[in-house]
Amino acid sequence: MLNKGEVLSYIKTENVKVFCYDEIDSTSTLARQLVNGGEKNLLIITSDKQTGGRGRNGKSFYSLNDGSVYMSVVLHPNLEFADAVGITTAAAVAVSRAIESVTGRVTDIKWVNDLYYCEKKVCGILCEAVASKGIVSSVIIGVGINLPECSFPDELKNIAGTLGCDSSLRAQLIAAVADELFSLDFGKLSDEILDEYRRKSIVIGKKIDYYIKGKKNTASAVGIDANGGLIIEISDGSTDVLRSGEISLRLSE
Repeated sequence: MLNKGEVLSYIKTENVKVFCYDEIDSTSTLARQLVNGGEKNLLIITSDKQTGGRGRNGKSFYSLNDGSVYMSVVLHPNLEFADAVGITTAAAVAVSRAIESVTGRVTDIKWVNDLYYCEKKVCGILCEAVASKGIVSSVIIGVGINLPECSFPDELKNIAGTLGCDSSLRAQLIAAVADELFSLDFGKLSDEILDEYRRKSIVIGKKIDYYIKGKKNTASAVGIDANGGLIIEISDGSTDVLRSGEISLRLSE
């Protein structure tokens, strides 16, 4: 089981509460319960095993339960909702930086916030806002990172991968991810974050399929706008911008 003291020994940010569990349904579910209960501190919640991890659009998140990283971080940015749209983009860059600093693995980003290594998904990120009257008081960022080598079920083995690192790096990686997230300026996306996101994108310049309300559409991904939206070019030459939460996306075959 992860040790709270070990995680704290690597944390650079001050005044952070850490919760470590051997098994939990979802670190983000607990995070929301704590926030709804009035928790105002910066939080890190980790678990060795997850039985009910959640992904985007209500999908389940497959947890390997093998020494990988399952964590949620809670921040309290107190932003107007309009200024919080870049959180997901910034979080992807932050987690990618943390992975590289601890493991040496350089990851790519598949819009919006999946991280890839050796052309397979190794990390999923889910950002959830806690808002009232147009103000985002808290943000819960759930992160799952496949760390050691492992076996996947048949339906995932051609899609999912791992960083191929020893699970002994978990505490250090959790701390690095949290510190990177805590250090972000969650307002307007900076040029530095946007430039890094664009450099690491595996989508820009590719044909994509995207789905809106179950309908499949095809376009070319041509860029990322100032708010992290995916700029696409449709077959008639017109352009549009896809926003987080509206679509699911995969590279065209």
